[in-house]
Amino acid sequence: MSTKYLTRSLGIALLSGAVLMTGCKTKETKPTTQTFAEMEQSVLNDFVSVVGNPLYAKFETLAATLKTAVQNLANNPTDANLAAARTAWKDVRVIWEQSEGFLIGPVDDLNYDPYMDTWPTDHNAMDNLLTSTTPITVSYLAGLDDPENASELTLRGFHPLEYLLWGLSGNRTAASITAREKEYMVALAEDIHNNVSALKSSWLPGSIYFGNKLITPGSGNDVFANKREALEALANALIDICGEVADGKMLEPFEPNADSTITESPYAHNSVADFKNNIIGARNVYTCTFDGKTGKSLSDLVRANNSALDLEIKSKFEIAIQSFDGFTTTFEQAIYHQRPQVQNTLDALNSLKGSIGDKLVPYLTQYVKD
Repeated sequence: MSTKYLTRSLGIALLSGAVLMTGCKTKETKPTTQTFAEMEQSVLNDFVSVVGNPLYAKFETLAATLKTAVQNLANNPTDANLAAARTAWKDVRVIWEQSEGFLIGPVDDLNYDPYMDTWPTDHNAMDNLLTSTTPITVSYLAGLDDPENASELTLRGFHPLEYLLWGLSGNRTAASITAREKEYMVALAEDIHNNVSALKSSWLPGSIYFGNKLITPGSGNDVFANKREALEALANALIDICGEVADGKMLEPFEPNADSTITESPYAHNSVADFKNNIIGARNVYTCTFDGKTGKSLSDLVRANNSALDLEIKSKFEIAIQSFDGFTTTFEQAIYHQRPQVQNTLDALNSLKGSIGDKLVPYLTQYVKD
């Protein structure tokens, strides 16, 4: 084909396309708008489907990975398997700490939180258990279920396993793990997985079905009488976790006298990561975001009537989260040697907590009427 013929053919084709395009009208899709009441319902629906259920599903997967890694370490105590178990412990902690952004429902009512995450630990009590003749089984650990008995609860969950994986000074080797310690760590990992599985199931169809309680407030719901109560439960969970991190996890080891023995994760030196993930989890609740997916959120609900407040809360979340990057050492060292950085984070958390408590909750009370 000659160049001249090709050019002529292309011209005809382009002209024909232009005629076809001008002969068709593009149908415009108008964005759907929701009433405020409809948005309230979407916020509840999307929180369950975008954040709650997917997070607990991922939590269970990572808990299963931890269980397998610990069993592998017990079967074959090499330093490589010890490193893998430590990594699995840290990975599952990310999701657990983020889930603390919404400690509502069964995780609180059925005591899954203290069963898995009571701290500070007592390494002397753990050592006494290890030197005793008590069979350390998952059944034994499940029987340590008195939520008022902290000394009992510190023998189960993430932190005794942390102690076994890292040791008191954080530098143990695989070869130093005794047969009794293997027995204990395997039982701990299985107990954690059992609790996570039960927690995940409690949000799904079944005897509890908390996810449905959250999205169907009203008559016949024994938890939430209306949508305002359900939405305020999410907002109050944000206040609770900001307060727990600032007033408990950080302040108690910091003042009046620094005490690194009562931090949350002292053996793995994972405390800063724990705190940061708590506030990331709270932000996920406010923005309805998890694992790259988003939905209608408390942020959208606030922005509908008060965009300045929404911007304020989101800005304070970012300031608080970024403040953790100011630490250049472990929290166990920072409370002694980086005290201004600790105080900076405490100030950021308290400012965030103030905006949520003093402004977000009253906003919901004012605007959510059903």
